[in-house]
Amino acid sequence: MQQVNSPIKFNELKEDRTRLVLVFGLAIVMFIILLMTLLNPTPRSITVLISMLSSGVYTLLLYLTRKRWIPLLAGRPVRNACLLGIFNAAVVETIFWSWQSILGSSGVAASSSLLVDFIITMPWYAGMVILFVRAQYRRRFSISAVLLLGGLYETGADGIVGGMIFGHGLFSPGAWVLLAISFWGFILVYSSMVLPSALLISRAGSKPMPSYPSWADALSPFLWLILYALYLAVLLGVI
Repeated sequence: MQQVNSPIKFNELKEDRTRLVLVFGLAIVMFIILLMTLLNPTPRSITVLISMLSSGVYTLLLYLTRKRWIPLLAGRPVRNACLLGIFNAAVVETIFWSWQSILGSSGVAASSSLLVDFIITMPWYAGMVILFVRAQYRRRFSISAVLLLGGLYETGADGIVGGMIFGHGLFSPGAWVLLAISFWGFILVYSSMVLPSALLISRAGSKPMPSYPSWADALSPFLWLILYALYLAVLLGVI
């Protein structure tokens, strides 16, 4: 009998346990980020905090209004899930760029020019979203798992892109420790790119479950990160 996909647990963890880890991690790290910002309120730290929270609020609004927009996009759920995730990526990038411009900070958005920012970042977002949507269509990861994956994708991308653009010391152990802590904040940043798409994919029909491990699908967007890093290296040499 052929097995078909249905909402499943990520890495065989129960959803309630995954949700507990998600909520606990978010609460602790956001409290730390808030405390550090209050103790050292630089334009950059304030920009990062407000941008993260704004991204989370945007996702929350999408979630609360899902009964209105999902039926409008459910006709072609896979295609529209890709377009929705890419559109939301542009919104999030605009949020960070806007707060950086308003607060007069630097080193938060990829560039002081929104157009250049899009040229730098949108190829990664587009490829990441498309590969995630394909994986979600096959696996139907839980909501908590989807959010955790979003944070993981941002952690990997920020490690590569941040090191190449801002010279954060890509291979510095300290940089990766900071990324590991920031992972929980990154969940808010990528939440609108993955969660609404996952909600829309739930309207798609069932598909045979692949025989290979689910983690291979979960990590598939990192394959695009390799090609994107090459694109970014060429781009930075030009601009």
